[in-house]
Amino acid sequence: MLPTKAIKVCATALGLVSVNLALHATTLNFEDLNPVPATYDVMPSYGGFTFSNWLYGPDTVYTPASGSIDLFTDYADPNDPGAYVITNNNSISRAADFYFDGAWFSGYSGVTFELWSDGVFLGAFGSLPDAVGVDPYGPTFLASGYSGLVDTVVVSGVQGYYSMDDFSFRLPDTGGNIPEPASLGLALLALGIVTAQARKSPANRRA
Repeated sequence: MLPTKAIKVCATALGLVSVNLALHATTLNFEDLNPVPATYDVMPSYGGFTFSNWLYGPDTVYTPASGSIDLFTDYADPNDPGAYVITNNNSISRAADFYFDGAWFSGYSGVTFELWSDGVFLGAFGSLPDAVGVDPYGPTFLASGYSGLVDTVVVSGVQGYYSMDDFSFRLPDTGGNIPEPASLGLALLALGIVTAQARKSPANRRA
């Protein structure tokens, strides 16, 4: 029979690792933004991020992933809504590095993430194709496709022909993609204690 204390230590350590992996993901859904009195407005700094060349407001053209507010881009030429121009100047950046999980998109235009860190282009990741037919595609999650740290996400797509919602990220000080060394070490220590206690138990000695 294992000592109750050893069992509690092991459970606590394993719990810390599980919590470290499962929690700390943050999703920005923009629902607390209010563009009154306009129907849309220029996206401000929000959630610790700087949003460049984005607008926000209740979407009456495409379908937000949640609620009614999402982010979108203006047409390249306001006098020509049919202008089909691919742009890659719509960025989301943060002063400190973060892990980018992905975001939700709706619209006609396919999109691609272009990821950056400290001014270095890491590459184009993720790819959502154009809508098929005359109807826009509904809310579709596009994973970042990159597991490292970034400080800037640029969305490349046809300006005015897509919207973005529910931007998901994690911070590196919460462990990122792997358990923190301290948590993992504690779990291994607890498992070692349990194993040692099991070997010392009367049942094992008799065997």
